[in-house]
Amino acid sequence: MIAVVAIFGLLVAVVAPNLGNLSGRSLRNTTDALAARIDLARQRTVMTGVPHRVWIDLDGASYRLEWFVTEAEALGENEPVEQEPLDLRGETPLPLEAPRGAERAFRPLPGSLGRDAVLEDSLVFRGVETPTGWVERGGTAIEFGTDGTTETAAVILDDDSGRTLVIDVLPLAEAVRVSDAEG
Repeated sequence: MIAVVAIFGLLVAVVAPNLGNLSGRSLRNTTDALAARIDLARQRTVMTGVPHRVWIDLDGASYRLEWFVTEAEALGENEPVEQEPLDLRGETPLPLEAPRGAERAFRPLPGSLGRDAVLEDSLVFRGVETPTGWVERGGTAIEFGTDGTTETAAVILDDDSGRTLVIDVLPLAEAVRVSDAEG
């Protein structure tokens, strides 16, 4: 009987401290995943020359990766357009109107990166600090220009145990950094 109690006590001593780390680990994993998605948006922008953004829905506790394309491009339906032979003599007037039905907008990236990644129930966005101010309701985006530049931003996530992590988007360093709110 004493041996069983001793083994049980040993198990409790080993397992109990790690139970508190489970929610902290979940917060860290989610924060790292969001930071990686922000960094991927910058990398894809630089590689493709197409603006990308990470859309953060604070009320829905979700985020997704989007790019600035036409609907046909987003769906991968780009069919080659037959072009008239070039008039090198300058006798043919040039059409100056924009192509119809090719309106560009931010659309979710195809595949899993464009689907909403929803935070676990124990996690919440506290808010996002943007150059235009603090956002804690609705949606906001971290957007990258065609050269991969963006503005400074900070995304703050909390868990139900009171731990807070911050994702800092550092445009001059071209980096995304995750840190504890205290340090």
